[in-house]
Amino acid sequence: MSESDFIYDNVDEYLKLGKTILSPTMYLGAGLQPYWMRAAAYEPVDEAAGVLTPEDTGKLVESCTTPEQRAELETNGAIDFIAESPSGKYHAYIYLQEEGQLLILMSLHVDVFLKQGVDCKCSDIHLPAACPPSWRRNGRLQPMWEGAPAFTREDAKILVESFLGEREWERLKELGDVDFAYQNEHGRYRASVVNQRLGYDICYRIINSRILSMKDINLPEEYVVPLTRFTNGLILVTGSVGSGKSTTLASIIDFINEDRKDHIITLEDPIEAIFPCKSCQVNQREVHKHTESFARALRAALREDPDVIMVGEMRNLETISLALTAAETGHLVLGTLHTNSAASTIDRILDAFPVEEREHIRIMVSESLRGVLSQQLVPKKDGTGRVMALEMLVNTSAVANCIREGKTFMIPGIIQTGKQQGMRLMDDSLQNLYTSGIISAQECRARATDKVMMDKFLEAHPEPTEAPAAPQA
Repeated sequence: MSESDFIYDNVDEYLKLGKTILSPTMYLGAGLQPYWMRAAAYEPVDEAAGVLTPEDTGKLVESCTTPEQRAELETNGAIDFIAESPSGKYHAYIYLQEEGQLLILMSLHVDVFLKQGVDCKCSDIHLPAACPPSWRRNGRLQPMWEGAPAFTREDAKILVESFLGEREWERLKELGDVDFAYQNEHGRYRASVVNQRLGYDICYRIINSRILSMKDINLPEEYVVPLTRFTNGLILVTGSVGSGKSTTLASIIDFINEDRKDHIITLEDPIEAIFPCKSCQVNQREVHKHTESFARALRAALREDPDVIMVGEMRNLETISLALTAAETGHLVLGTLHTNSAASTIDRILDAFPVEEREHIRIMVSESLRGVLSQQLVPKKDGTGRVMALEMLVNTSAVANCIREGKTFMIPGIIQTGKQQGMRLMDDSLQNLYTSGIISAQECRARATDKVMMDKFLEAHPEPTEAPAAPQA
C-alpha cells in the first residue's frame, strides 16, 4: 500500500476516502487511476494518483469477498453483494475484464446522494427500488449519472434504515408511507418514503437553505407588498406540485417578518424554511410532529393571539373553512392550493362546501380575499434553470362582485383589464418570458391556458432559429 499515490490493498481504505467528500461510488479498475464520484461525474481521486495493476485489484477483491464469492466470480465473470465496512454499508459490483478486475463500490447512505443533489442545484432526489438513483434538474427527471446501477429491494431498505428515526419507522410500518423534514450538514429536505410493489421508494425535495426575497424570485413587489400590509384577509399561492409555492410563501413571510411588528404562526407539513425572529415573533408548528392535523393546529392558532397565519396546505373542507373564518375575524392568512389559475382557485374553495352553504361562502370569500398568485416554474431556454411564470389576481370591487354572483368565468376578463392594479394572466406572463428570449416556443405553448390564442401569438412571433450576429467592431 502506498499512501502517496492512493494505491491501497483494502476496499475499506477507498470507502473511507470516499466518505471524506460523501462520494456515492468508488470506481477501481486495473489499468486506471482510482476514481470517485463528485458532482455526479467520475474523476480521479487525485491527479497524482497511481494506476491500479491487476495485482492491486486482485488484493482489493480478496479484501472484501469470501472464497465462495471469488469462485462465483471466476465462473460467471461478475458478482454483486451488499457488505459493511467501518464507513458504512455498500453494494459492491465486481467484474472480470481482460485488463483485470473492475470494482464499483456504491455507498448505501442517503446523505451521499443528497450531497450530489445539493452540489448540482437539483430540486428533487429519487432513490427508488428497481431504478437507478435519479434527480430532477431544471424540471426534468433523469438518472444521476450514466450507467448508474438500479437499487435492489434490499438496497432501498438499507437506505431507508440509514436515515429514518424510530418514530418515522413506526409510522411507515403502520401506514405504508411517511413524510417529514430531514436535515444533515449540507441542508434541509422534505422527505417522503412509501412502500410499493418493488420495495421502498424514497423522494426528497431539497429546501433552499437561503430564504429568497421577492426580488430574487421576480415577484412584482409593487403589487404584492400592499397585500402583505392588510391586517386581515386571505392571500393564496397556488400551482401544481413543484411549482415553487413554498418558496414564494417563504419570501412573503420573510418580508412580513421584517416589515411588521406582529405575531406570525406557520403551520407546515413538514417545516421547510426556518424563520428567525426579526421584527416579528415567529412560531412554526409541524403537522404530525407538533400537532395531528392542519385543522387542529389552525383551531389552536386562533387562541394564540396571532396576526399572521401561514397554512402550508388547505387540503380539506375543515381547513378551508377555518382559514376563511380566521381571515374574516382579523387575521391575515396565507395558504396554498393545488390549482392552476385564479378563477379555478375561487371555484375550488367554493366547491369544497355543501351546495346549501355556497351563497354564504361566496360572500365570505368576496370580502376576505386579498389576492391570488398562481404560478408555474418553466425551464429556461438556455438550460441554466427555471423561471417563474405568474398569474396574479387582486380582489377589486369588480372581482368581489363576480364572486358574490357566482360568475367566476368572468374573472380572466377582469384580470386582462386590471393591469394597473398589478393583475396579469398566465398566458401574458408566458408571452413576456418568450419574447424576452428566456423560454422556448415549445414551453410557452405547452404551459398556455388558451392554446388556440397562444398558437396565433407564436405564429405572429416566430422563434429565432439562430442567435443574432455579434456587432462588428
